[in-house]
Amino acid sequence: IPAAAQAQLSFNIGAVSLYKSSGIDQEGVNKNWRPAVQGGVDYDFGNGFYVGNWNSTGKFVDANVEIDLYGGYRGEITKGLGYDLGLVRYVYPGQGSFNGNEAVMSLSYAEYSMKYARMISGGSKDNSRFSLGYTRPLTDKITLRAGLGFRNNKGPDDYSIGVSYDLGNALSASATLSGATGKDKVTDGSRDNRLVLGISKSF
Repeated sequence: IPAAAQAQLSFNIGAVSLYKSSGIDQEGVNKNWRPAVQGGVDYDFGNGFYVGNWNSTGKFVDANVEIDLYGGYRGEITKGLGYDLGLVRYVYPGQGSFNGNEAVMSLSYAEYSMKYARMISGGSKDNSRFSLGYTRPLTDKITLRAGLGFRNNKGPDDYSIGVSYDLGNALSASATLSGATGKDKVTDGSRDNRLVLGISKSF
């Protein structure tokens, strides 16, 4: 079967100096440096469908790990204009009130991308985030990445800008400046600007 012949299983593992998601610290508050181990597995069926899992250590009240389970379908509308439709299940062992399901839709063209994600069940039901992304190779080794997020039809609420460096053998290093706006920045520091260093390998 042609589709089966194109199926592919891949893995990734890495570490960051601080786990930051949508500009918000995921490692407790006022932590400029609290390393997190991250990694996952992806299976591409070769016909547009895919499933995967991604995990990260962190501090989520009583949970010490985030588990993401996802699947979806990706393809092209026209040459160069791609789309991705998927569902994500977030699991926080020991902190069940954080568990939830999210619907995700995205479009990409050349260096540009945009994504809309909405929680459809769980403790954060009806929360949504629209984001814009830009990725551009600066050299054959260095890639620039930038993003801007708008939460619940307000914003911009968060940003990120950074570079990654290809070390060879599917190993890369990165440095990303990220932060978010909002009153939480004053009370607990979790939205403060942070420089996050990372290293990852795929195989």
